[in-house]
Amino acid sequence: MKKIILLFAVLFSVTACNLDLSPENSIATGNALHSVSDAAKFRYNLYTNIRTNLASGAPIYLTELMADSFHASITFGNRNGEYYKWELRSTFSNLESLWGDSYYVVTLANFLIDGIDKLEAGDLSADDRATLELYRGECAFAKAYAMYSLVDKFCPVYDAASASSEMGLILLDEQFTTPSDPSTYKGRSSLADTYKYIEDNLAVAEPLLSGVATKAGSQYFNVDVVSALKARMALLKGEWDTAARIASALADSGKYPLVDNSDDFIKVFVNDSGAECILQFWSEYPTSLASSYEYDYIKENSNGTFSPNYIPEQWIVELFDEEDLRFQNWFTFKTLTYGTITGDVYMFTKFPGNPELMDGTGASSTYQHKIKPFRIAEQYLIAAEAYAKAGNEVKANEYLNKLKGKRIPGGKIVSYTGDNLLKQIKDERARELFGEGFRLSDLRRWGDGLKRSRAQDDQIINNAGGTNTEFLEKSASDKFWVWPIPQAEIDANPQIRNQQNPGY
Repeated sequence: MKKIILLFAVLFSVTACNLDLSPENSIATGNALHSVSDAAKFRYNLYTNIRTNLASGAPIYLTELMADSFHASITFGNRNGEYYKWELRSTFSNLESLWGDSYYVVTLANFLIDGIDKLEAGDLSADDRATLELYRGECAFAKAYAMYSLVDKFCPVYDAASASSEMGLILLDEQFTTPSDPSTYKGRSSLADTYKYIEDNLAVAEPLLSGVATKAGSQYFNVDVVSALKARMALLKGEWDTAARIASALADSGKYPLVDNSDDFIKVFVNDSGAECILQFWSEYPTSLASSYEYDYIKENSNGTFSPNYIPEQWIVELFDEEDLRFQNWFTFKTLTYGTITGDVYMFTKFPGNPELMDGTGASSTYQHKIKPFRIAEQYLIAAEAYAKAGNEVKANEYLNKLKGKRIPGGKIVSYTGDNLLKQIKDERARELFGEGFRLSDLRRWGDGLKRSRAQDDQIINNAGGTNTEFLEKSASDKFWVWPIPQAEIDANPQIRNQQNPGY
């Protein structure tokens, strides 16, 4: 961890404590945590780093480009083509950034926890102690979320029978210290211990966050956010009863009602209404903007033409009914222009950008919106899948149809059985979560492999007919389902030099 710790020591500064305000008043680590106000500024930095570096940007869109739902256009210029074509290398900067950003969050949280311990040893008011305990809970959740961000990409799929022998992540609970002898650095833990680390931190966070309001559009970590990640982790582990119990409780709580009309539906992503969002991070133009979920899925040119770098495949378009609110609001039929070549296709417009987060002309901050790492629709889908895998087809159909009934108002309720039920749930995940960074993870844990298929228009996609582009296929055993540990980290930490993922 030498590289991460050195980076932390050199660059670490924090900003304003109020998540509703713009950053101000940076402080240096040498003077940090002399007061609750100092702790609040570090807390702000914790939220900002998760929002900007883990829950949006490359960690989201790169997985979408690797999956089976997009084709690159003829002018995409090989932008992120290494991911699209499944040509990963351990030296890629995006991999290093995600790895480093995740451990930055963990190290920052550990530093803040250590400071809280020292502050609480002094003379504080009851209100200040309560505030610090809230921050402690947020730190625990942040550590869990950061390790989730890595384990689902850099580690193998969880299997209880082999998890104790499979390699997981480097687990850090130590507080911030000056870099020491490299021989003391930690190596990778087991996959079982990594999942336990995440679960243990969620267990710490839950009671400490019990006083935070739970409501649609909340911008703060709270017990429902903890539950949402617990349900997601249980699904990844194949713990069906646990996943079903937690996810169905959230879906049934009534706090996050599914919208059922086009006017309200479009506001979820365009205007960041907060509807259906268990957590929606705060953002403000121009001082505090996150990265986007998308990578030039729209790309409007100055002359009014459109030439996106990535275009939805034909199968994903055909997956939607025309009456589906998602199809009506997330796909736009356009003539795309690439020099002298044009094509009439559906463009993916789920993330057009919130006008309040732009400069008024739309020229800057395009596609910016408030990041939504946990939406209630995902919990309906977790409940449906977990109940189906547990053999409770009645409950699985119940949650599947509740979601579909809101997305296709007046649609027919159908009860599915057996393999067809699981197929319907998989298809519904493809529809609902399209573009939000779930597809590659879903294919990975299902063991379905990957098979791209025909384009909407072969004339406007890169290398039409190619087996590494339009018709790329990957078996479930392909090494690239597990991303390589960044080479910079391998070089810096002697404890993991023989712990690179297989095949790299």
